[in-house]
Amino acid sequence: MDRTPVRIDLALQGGGSHGAFTWGVLERLLEPWLHIAGISGTSAGAMNAALLADGWAAGGAEGARTSLEKFWKRVSRAARLVRCSALLLTGSWAVGRLIRPPHTS
Repeated sequence: MDRTPVRIDLALQGGGSHGAFTWGVLERLLEPWLHIAGISGTSAGAMNAALLADGWAAGGAEGARTSLEKFWKRVSRAARLVRCSALLLTGSWAVGRLIRPPHTS
């Protein structure tokens, strides 16, 4: 079914987890019948706006999808590494397992 393209403007909110959730929404909005005429954002929303615009310029909708996916997967990996490093430094984790500190009386 052919649809007349609908022009939309996006204002993306900030907040780390909101940025990751917005990635999924943007995926859905990259449909051929939607035309993103303008985009702005704050904090994590600005990151998504920049990634979408840059990816779009490089390769259209597929470029935007790739740009967003690559960024948020890297953020996710980095967050896991930071968490593991912090837990190792505090002695709460050892070789990927939670260990209980010894009881002291």
